Amino acid sequence: MTFDKETLQTLLNLPDIAVDRVVLGERKTLKVYVHSTLEGTNCHRCGRPIDHEYGHGRELELRHLPFGDYRVVLVLRPKRYQCPFCEGRPTTSQTLSWYTQRSGLARNSGQVRA
Repeated sequence: MTFDKETLQTLLNLPDIAVDRVVLGERKTLKVYVHSTLEGTNCHRCGRPIDHEYGHGRELELRHLPFGDYRVVLVLRPKRYQCPFCEGRPTTSQTLSWYTQRSGLARNSGQVRA
C-alpha cells in the first residue's frame, strides 16, 4: 500500500495543514510530517494578533485515527511568534484548531469517520 501526500491530506481531513512527507515506521506506524498553512497567532500575554515569526517550537507527535491496519502519528513543529507590544517581547506558539496542547491527540481521533 502506498500513501501519497494528496491522498493523506484528504484522509486526514484536518484544516490549515499541508503534508510534507510520510515515513512508514515499525509496527505499521505512519508518521505524517505536516506544517501549518496559517500565518500569525494571538499573544498569550496580551491577546493581540501577532505575526512576527520567531522560529518553531519543539516537535509534537499527535495520534490520529488509524488508516486500516496502520497507526497514524502526525508530526508538527508549531510556528512561534514574538509579540512587539508586551514588555520583554514574549514568544507564543501557534496552536491549530484540531488539537489541544499537551494532549497528544488530534481532536478528531475520537470521532468515527464514515
